[in-house]
Amino acid sequence: MGHSENEKRHLYWFDEGDFESSKKLLSEAGYRLKATVMTPCQVLQARGKNLVYAPPEVWSRLCVRQGSWYRGSHRRGQYMVMSDHRLPEALDDYLDSEMSESDFAPESLPTAEVLNTIVSSEEYQSQKPDRWEKIRSKEAVMVKMLFIFNRFWGIGDNLKKHWLGNRANHANFLSKKVTTEVDGEQVAYSVTGNESVCSSCVEFFNVIEVDSRKLVRSCPGAVTFGGAKRDIYYDIKPCKVRA
Repeated sequence: MGHSENEKRHLYWFDEGDFESSKKLLSEAGYRLKATVMTPCQVLQARGKNLVYAPPEVWSRLCVRQGSWYRGSHRRGQYMVMSDHRLPEALDDYLDSEMSESDFAPESLPTAEVLNTIVSSEEYQSQKPDRWEKIRSKEAVMVKMLFIFNRFWGIGDNLKKHWLGNRANHANFLSKKVTTEVDGEQVAYSVTGNESVCSSCVEFFNVIEVDSRKLVRSCPGAVTFGGAKRDIYYDIKPCKVRA
């Protein structure tokens, strides 16, 4: 399995106090920091000296239900910074993971029966945030309009049709029931096409299973707002193992 080094991104997580002091260091080094406005996945737009960060409140703006994974995790209240290169060595303690393109392509995707088994796993059922599965009618309508507009869905698609896949993708990263071998390690991956992925930010930005490597497909939102690619997997590789 190969990777495109040109697309490698570096993810940093900061507590609020450390973020403020790190902003000063970065500014002195010639960096410019811009906050995301709508969604966390906008950090993917970072290029060169133009860094993009996600403040805690952005997880509760457009993707409120999806942001419950962040709000219910140890990341709550933290600031996320993304760069397309390694930042100054003084910030290495905050480097969390690296994201690069992968040429992994599964021969087939799991059946609905397997997806249901994944969703029923104890790992998912015990760790899913309460808000995550509470869909409001207004959201369902807005999602359908957006996903038809950006051509991920057809007229006959709706959130109900893709709900099993939405849940199964997060569930598989928690339960690791469907994996592939990478560098001698069993790595969980997204188990549907992009059209059934929701809130890939949870895995892209290492919000869950922080010590586990992941192969993640973009959700339509990450493609629309962050410029992520569709029809490929991204390799999310943690940079350190927590005690």
